[in-house]
Amino acid sequence: MPRHRKILIIRFSSIGDIVIATAPLQTIRNAFPNAEIHFLTLDRFVPLLECHPDIDRIISFDPTTGLLGLMHFKEYIRSIGYDHVYDLHNSLRSRMICHRLTVPISCVKKPRMSRFLLFQFHWNTFNKDFSASTMYHECFKDSLLLDSPLPSPRLKVDRSEKITAQKMLLSHGIDDPFIVLIPGAAWGQKQWFADRYAAVVAKLYQYTDKRVIMLGSENDSICDKIFNLNRDLIDLSGKTSLRDALSIISLADYAFGSDTGLLHAAEALGVPVSMILGPTSKETGAGVSLASSKNIASDVWCRPCSQNGKRPCYRSRQFCMDQISIENVTGSITERLLA
Repeated sequence: MPRHRKILIIRFSSIGDIVIATAPLQTIRNAFPNAEIHFLTLDRFVPLLECHPDIDRIISFDPTTGLLGLMHFKEYIRSIGYDHVYDLHNSLRSRMICHRLTVPISCVKKPRMSRFLLFQFHWNTFNKDFSASTMYHECFKDSLLLDSPLPSPRLKVDRSEKITAQKMLLSHGIDDPFIVLIPGAAWGQKQWFADRYAAVVAKLYQYTDKRVIMLGSENDSICDKIFNLNRDLIDLSGKTSLRDALSIISLADYAFGSDTGLLHAAEALGVPVSMILGPTSKETGAGVSLASSKNIASDVWCRPCSQNGKRPCYRSRQFCMDQISIENVTGSITERLLA
């Protein structure tokens, strides 16, 4: 009797990229229903993938172990005996792990030249249907039969986690439908303005009678600024674990905020979102995936300007954000909630 296949997926970081990298997992599961599917990521992102129905084992790597640790880890991966490895990161670290493995390895092809032309010369050579999800699925096309339409990213929160989240919300007086705000981002250029977020929160409460819960890390200083401007919202930034945040999001009617990992996670939990896009776009891996979600962006000639929004804006004002109005964001959300 043939043994079950063992398949390894590699995506080390970050939250949004890992979330989008879950999209092909259903394709693999459909092709190999009895296979063991393992997912390799950095240790701090392991909670993101817990409970995922298409992952049999999460393997974590501690990046603080350095080069020696990476070499030992490479031998550990070799010892497991995978039948196929899909490298969805294509970084120096992932290539070192895959180097000289005697199994088929499929590596995602990042559109580096197209991105260079887009960011430096604003010459868009991408196909109209390009997205990060389709880019990841391209890694599988030579070894798997791809369904159409392609699966969407998916995360899972179990019943006990939702009950814990409900108790947490009750302790803050929330027992009715609510909206989640996620304003923080790894780079300041991807963050909209605190005063405008505060104004949107006020209008949402006026138009929908729904409270807004704000989530983020303890390093998201924009959350403090927003809360100081509007104390009607519930500020849970820096007060939840990653699993707690996912559980709260899974109970929400809607989520909005920056092009950031937790907003991609909201969609993967089936929650529609309004995503504010400044210096990034779908060609950089940004943008929504659900039909019920909305991208909010201004038509400025200089965007997108970088892969992840890291590059400082060279203009006197960051027009890609400045031209997004309070009415744009409020209308995007109320259009869905009041339909």
